[in-house]
Amino acid sequence: MNLYMQALLVFASTSFTTVVLADELSEDSASTMSCGSNFISVGDTEAAVLSTCGEPDSRDGNRWTYNSTPGSFIYQLNFAEGEVLSIETRARE
Repeated sequence: MNLYMQALLVFASTSFTTVVLADELSEDSASTMSCGSNFISVGDTEAAVLSTCGEPDSRDGNRWTYNSTPGSFIYQLNFAEGEVLSIETRARE
């Protein structure tokens, strides 16, 4: 793994910021996502996410997608037993 991949990666956009420690997580996974100036993390409840980030742009079972900020990444939150299991990011196509 090159030095770039071992570094702390910060993906920033107007509304959302995702911090990824690449040495521990894959490029498309994150443990934290911000909505404005507040953060949600793996382990947070569905209610906490709704309170912090509002309604997702779409829901597909236990997968919520936040996709409303032009030019930013698409964020997918996966839930299990009412808590955030993982946060995935992907570039817009």
